[in-house]
Amino acid sequence: MEGVNLRKRSSVRPLQELTKKKSTDSEDRRSALYRFTSAGKLILTTNLWYNAIPTRNCDVLVIFPEKIDDYDVMWIYNRITKRAPHLEVTVRRHANIPVYAFYITTTFEHLLQGAEDLNMRKRLKQSHGGGWKEFNVAEAKMFSNIENPKEFFTARERQTIVYKMVQEIRAEHGDSVGRLILMEGESIVPKCLSKGIIKQVLPLHSNPDLKKLEKDWVQTFLRPQPLDEINSYFGVKIAMYFAWLGFYTRSLIIPACIGVMFYFFDTGDALSQVVFAIFNIIWGTVFLEAWKRKSQEYAYRFGTLDLPNNLVKEPRPLYRGDYQPSPVTGRLEPHYPAWKRRLIYCITIPIILICISVVFAVMLLCFKLQEHVNKHAPKWTVHFPKLLLALSVSVMDDIYKKIAIRLNDWENYRLEETHENHLILKMILFQFVNSFLSLFYIAFYLQDFQRLKQQLVALLIVRQIVGNIKEALVPYVMQKIKLYQMSKKMEKIEQQLLEKSNKGRDENELEDKTMLTQAEVECQMKQYEDTLEDYAEMFIQFGYVILFSSAFPLAGLCALFNNIVEIRSDAFKLCSSFQRPFSQNVRGIGEWQFALETLGSIGIIVNCGLLALSGIFQKIYPEITPVGVVLVTVILEHLIFAIKILVQEAIPDVPEWIETELAKLEYRRRTAYTEAQLAKVQTTNSIVANDNPTSNTPEEVETSL
Repeated sequence: MEGVNLRKRSSVRPLQELTKKKSTDSEDRRSALYRFTSAGKLILTTNLWYNAIPTRNCDVLVIFPEKIDDYDVMWIYNRITKRAPHLEVTVRRHANIPVYAFYITTTFEHLLQGAEDLNMRKRLKQSHGGGWKEFNVAEAKMFSNIENPKEFFTARERQTIVYKMVQEIRAEHGDSVGRLILMEGESIVPKCLSKGIIKQVLPLHSNPDLKKLEKDWVQTFLRPQPLDEINSYFGVKIAMYFAWLGFYTRSLIIPACIGVMFYFFDTGDALSQVVFAIFNIIWGTVFLEAWKRKSQEYAYRFGTLDLPNNLVKEPRPLYRGDYQPSPVTGRLEPHYPAWKRRLIYCITIPIILICISVVFAVMLLCFKLQEHVNKHAPKWTVHFPKLLLALSVSVMDDIYKKIAIRLNDWENYRLEETHENHLILKMILFQFVNSFLSLFYIAFYLQDFQRLKQQLVALLIVRQIVGNIKEALVPYVMQKIKLYQMSKKMEKIEQQLLEKSNKGRDENELEDKTMLTQAEVECQMKQYEDTLEDYAEMFIQFGYVILFSSAFPLAGLCALFNNIVEIRSDAFKLCSSFQRPFSQNVRGIGEWQFALETLGSIGIIVNCGLLALSGIFQKIYPEITPVGVVLVTVILEHLIFAIKILVQEAIPDVPEWIETELAKLEYRRRTAYTEAQLAKVQTTNSIVANDNPTSNTPEEVETSL
């Protein structure tokens, strides 16, 4: 114990010295002191974030827990500065939130090298063909705006490069911090983050750009979304989600209008119900194929249409295994045998099945409660079990998500994309059963279509209300509470400062405590996890529309109204309540495209089954037998599948104009490359000619031959 205590004491002094070496800006100090001392009790929590001192020279912020051992902080600092000397690390201890923080940045020259290592795509100058190309330091002069170091990289790109550099700091043999023993080659910062030794790693917001986004995006309902600005600030993955959500919302206008007409002007004609069901299926197919085509346009627009192959991608920072030379790059990388993952499947699959069984049990209990309420309870309580079931669906979704994340981490996938796809698969499987099992049970077992309609309405409305409250309202309120507490603390400090100023004492004595920084405010915000939950919510909603809207034609209208609000509420939470996420590049919406297409195929079977059970075929042809109903259902199903396949084949995935533009860019690049090579040859020849003035000219050589 004495050795440990001695070690702690010896680490305190250097760490305190490091925190004193912080960069300050006198102008920022004076303006901040003016803001806080002049605002008095009028400091509002809404403006506290924007009034905080901007944190400069920081691309990645690393926050430690409050009770972290000083030695652990110093150990991580030493590893970062010694193994990545190109990173500039400033250590600070926040005054209002007593935690240590690393402010990490790097120089422009190292950013260039980092961009090359990341295969970051940048725009070429028009003289070199234009378009997007993977950055290369040797060809830096070919890229647009390279002459301006302050503007060549956006803040998002700087954060991505520095974050990658931080992730690349690897442990060596014998490294350990706290109780964590690091394996040789493990990424230190992500591993410490997963074990709680580091609390957060985040990029900071850019308040001027954020205010512009709020004005052009959050506060406008009727104008198109500024997708290029969203991409520039948040990255391609988030921009692609909002592009898809906007496209889906616009596409809902047609089924919403048709559903309203069918609901209010239905004459009871059985044939119209068949037509409406078929229309929904065809609409879903056209929507998905149109989006597949549109996503290629967005990928071209964002510069991610031709991302590198998975074989040359780096493994996830938390991917674990025995280190072996990579067959592609030759560098040491962790290797995890597939047979170990198959053994883990033997545990994860039963756990998933148990979770699904719990869903079935909860559904049956709610149905039993419904029967009891119908017989013995007052009439005003008749909808209580339906609402209870809808609420239980949302609660079980949240619980299962945590289980799915743990199981997915345990399965240990090499690539981030593969890791995410398997998590999506687990989420889809459970949420599909959780959200639709009760509807399938009512429709195909109880065959109660009035009850099906009521349950669908309850699920639609409750999920939309609960989803918006959970995603936007709760984080916003929690953030306001934290900011209010911080503002009250600032008032007390301000009062102390005024008292000391009246006594003629130096204001610098309380300077640290009165200087509320942007980093201090943002580290109190909730972390934005991913687009996973947002896509899952829309996946379930699309299922309600495509599977059961023949039972409730207004499902499309409810989805349309919800999505109009959803776009702005999602934008609001990103711009107001959440930390800025690190950007990610994607080609499209990934596995969600396959999931939605699968849902569309299931929708054909479900709608045909609903038509068969509803007695519509008997109304059209009263003398039809049960066997005839089955035959008609099968024929109708095959007919719709044939139409679906024809629609898919008729709409090409990649627009012709994109193929033409790509061909033009490739031609211009090759032409520019050829001209550059010729210029180099001519320059070399002229240098050689100047060095050897007596050498023969080409004509003389030819004559002599």
